Amino acid sequence: MLDAQSEAARLATLKEYGLLDTPPEAAFDVIVQEAATVTNTPIAMISLVDDGRQWFKAAVGVDHRENPIEESICAHAIRADDLFTVADASTDARFRDIPAVAREGGIRFYAGAPLRMRNGAKLGTLCVIDVAPRDDLDPEERTALELLARRTVAAFELRRDIGDAAGLDGGDAQDWLEESADLLARAAVALDRAQAGAPAAHLEHVIAMVDALRVTKG
Repeated sequence: MLDAQSEAARLATLKEYGLLDTPPEAAFDVIVQEAATVTNTPIAMISLVDDGRQWFKAAVGVDHRENPIEESICAHAIRADDLFTVADASTDARFRDIPAVAREGGIRFYAGAPLRMRNGAKLGTLCVIDVAPRDDLDPEERTALELLARRTVAAFELRRDIGDAAGLDGGDAQDWLEESADLLARAAVALDRAQAGAPAAHLEHVIAMVDALRVTKG
């Protein structure tokens, strides 16, 4: 568990990125849909862990946008350095009493990749959930989820860089964000169509493209 000072620094970073309670954005909607598809799970979320809640920047398979922190598996996942998995939450003492787990047809399998920013703070997770227990993700699924988490972090960093760009605010900054989101979404489609052996190379290409956009516009 994070000490009070580390948690305060993490929450300060979360606030600096300006992500909480923002409208849906195409770049992140594409990511959660791909995460659900590549892991064959009905639910996927980009979850941001605040002090009293977890809030979903994007999600498929759920009809709500947040949960209390005491009902958050992601709050545990951000303490891990790597992919955090739960084979069957209904038999795990840490999670079995959470309402979303305890109910019939509730959460069973969980896998969450921490979203680590460039300063080391972990703001949340890209997670996938199944209503049936699973031993684990297979190696290809794990790799795909980790790469999609990296893409999420790259999009968060780009979003912040654009918002912080000198001399830009208001409508200009929003125009930049929309252009960047569109570029990421189109690049994600290209990744979806890629050969199974090529996702890492395509991901690096996506990051290079958005970074070039940031430098050009800056």
